[in-house]
Amino acid sequence: MAWRFPSFARASAALIEILGGTKVVSAPSAPLGVAVAANAPTSDATNDTTSDTLVARFWGVRGSYPTPRLGAGAVGGETTCLEVRYGRQSLIIDAGSGIIALGEDLARRARSAPGQRQEVTVLLTHAHHDHLCGLPFFAPLYDARFHVRFFGPDLGNMRFEDIIAGYMRAPYFPVDFRSLPAQRSLRSLRDGERLTLPQEGEPSIGVPGARAAEAPQGALLVDALFTQQHPADGAMLYRISGGAARLVFATDVEIGPPGARGERRLAEFARGADTLVHDAQYSDDDYHGANPKHGFGHSTPTMAARVAREAGVGRLVLFHHDPHYSDAAVMELQRHARRGFPEVVSAREGMELRLDGARRRLV
Repeated sequence: MAWRFPSFARASAALIEILGGTKVVSAPSAPLGVAVAANAPTSDATNDTTSDTLVARFWGVRGSYPTPRLGAGAVGGETTCLEVRYGRQSLIIDAGSGIIALGEDLARRARSAPGQRQEVTVLLTHAHHDHLCGLPFFAPLYDARFHVRFFGPDLGNMRFEDIIAGYMRAPYFPVDFRSLPAQRSLRSLRDGERLTLPQEGEPSIGVPGARAAEAPQGALLVDALFTQQHPADGAMLYRISGGAARLVFATDVEIGPPGARGERRLAEFARGADTLVHDAQYSDDDYHGANPKHGFGHSTPTMAARVAREAGVGRLVLFHHDPHYSDAAVMELQRHARRGFPEVVSAREGMELRLDGARRRLV
């Protein structure tokens, strides 16, 4: 097992688009590269994965809002964005500010494959600002070579399509979502449904166990679990399966006291996964303290460790760090979580996890 933190450049000299005479460019930032495991292999993020390897890369790990004043540290200051690669599939979960740098990287990869159609799938957990604020600056949306597919839940009596399209329109943003150069498709996901992403062809939505054609060889499978443990409209959790590798993404969920129905339901959803990425925004002191964060829709490392132990997962990744917490505070939460579950790491920008499906463990 190895944790890898390969360097990546987040500055770009290229324009994303010209908007009403205003040049929109990416904000420069120093590259991040911190090796934390001896003899860890190194590779570039553009390398193709083998057929049985699922690679997860964190591009944004903060909650609530971006934190430029803390972003120069090892943890980073961008909000939620996780990239999952499996074969030729490129899957993104959430469009927080971290998706801006990812979009630039995807554009760079596209330039290295001229004439090749580029397809990207974006899953949204919910529509709070910290999970959507990078979307208007996602470079592939401004590139006609890309087909960007969006999937996520209907929320607050609004269709998923209307939620996403409504985020990019006047008077909030000068470019309308429906006029973007990239090809776009939007589909709702519901509790208990499974999204099948084949290596070739169109994705499909069904229900696990229902009578249906067997998933194509090499397909990436995404199971959806809707939870109302995040105010006020809930959020979608995802279980991603590639070969024998399993990763569960459970952000913006408040587990609460031991034994609650929500905890049991999530533990069953994550049962036996290689890696559980779990919301752990607040320390126990902040959650229970003088100005308690109870009811805010976020968990503590203690809660996350409890779920990981109950679910029997291989590794726990603490995620959605509070914007006020320094690197030292985040590392302290990691140490605290290890009292309840030994295999814990705190998510950091640039951190890459490789799950080898053949051996069902991190490599």
